[in-house]
Amino acid sequence: MYSLGTKHKRTRMRDLIRNFLFAPLCKRKEDASDTLSNRSHEIKLKTFSAGVLPEHVVLYSSGAIFSFVGVSLLGLSIWSLAWKLLAYSYFMDIITDPTFFNIPAALIGLPSIFLTIAIRRNQFSHLLIFLVLQMIAIVLLFTGYSIGTKYKLLGNDDILRLGPTVPTNLLNNTLYDVIQTYEETLENNVTLDGIQSKFGCCGVINIYDFGNLSLGIPTSCCPNSDCNQGIYPWGCRRRIQENVAWHTNVTLSITQLLILMVFFNAAMIGSVFISDYYK
Repeated sequence: MYSLGTKHKRTRMRDLIRNFLFAPLCKRKEDASDTLSNRSHEIKLKTFSAGVLPEHVVLYSSGAIFSFVGVSLLGLSIWSLAWKLLAYSYFMDIITDPTFFNIPAALIGLPSIFLTIAIRRNQFSHLLIFLVLQMIAIVLLFTGYSIGTKYKLLGNDDILRLGPTVPTNLLNNTLYDVIQTYEETLENNVTLDGIQSKFGCCGVINIYDFGNLSLGIPTSCCPNSDCNQGIYPWGCRRRIQENVAWHTNVTLSITQLLILMVFFNAAMIGSVFISDYYK
């Protein structure tokens, strides 16, 4: 009995000492395990939320805008090609050259696919490809603006030219040829009437360009085909120039906006790359 009681006391004493010495260590181990688990959970949440960082949202939005502009330019190209079949076939080759719109449109719209892949996979090389394609698109847009749709008045304001790549007096000669054959061919008749009605103009310079016509001034020179209400005071050369100049300014404004967006995208991509590099 004595030996059993002594053994029981010794066992109890050993348990007390063990709990006193090792309990804090076990507690620390459990706390460390909980902390590691919490950190792992936070890392998973952080990794999951990386796809919706503000920088990524901005880049997604930018890609959507580029895609919209690209589709719009493609639509403009298709429209210009279809419009050549109508009464403005004489002038659409001069006013709008679809080549200068198709290539930039493709290079603006397609890189948004690279942008989406790059953000999803966080691949910096794809982002660089995106930027390079955007830069090429901007260069082509400026090229199309400078040599494709810019009219210039030279000398005494009597000669209208289209940049260095188009023969001199092409537009003027075309307009005068249409007027001289106005009564001879139905095609030229419909063409000139359509142009004058569309642009609200009469003749090349003014109404006196129709002085040699036996039928007099066409009704297309008058608002609502009623010459009692007056005659358009402007020539078609001036009105076409103003119309093309408006499109030129719009194209230039869009180009400048896209250039700013490209530099902004470059800054955002650099920010994402630096933040990932120093994690």
